[in-house]
Amino acid sequence: MEYVRVAATADVAPGRMIPVEAKGAKLLLANVDGVFYAAQRKCPHMGFSLCRGALDGASVTCVLHKARFDLATGAVMDDPHILFIKMKSKRGLTTYPVQVEGDAVLVGI
Repeated sequence: MEYVRVAATADVAPGRMIPVEAKGAKLLLANVDGVFYAAQRKCPHMGFSLCRGALDGASVTCVLHKARFDLATGAVMDDPHILFIKMKSKRGLTTYPVQVEGDAVLVGI
């Protein structure tokens, strides 16, 4: 595994997330009270950008169908649903290890 610089710590304010890339992988980078998390950018269910979703603590919710994922583990916290139609999640979110060195945020790919 190689750690790749994807942002500066100042690029992501606490409680925010931004799109980043590392070795061609499109990721989201979130800052939760100074702890950084990296995960695949697209929702594993319908491919919508999770950067457009809602960050609540260390979880992200897809704005399209309300699936919620734990950014630390990738686990599904709430299954997707559209209106009143519930779906069962087949897989969680792919997450990546993050290191902070000085003001650089690095993601392990």
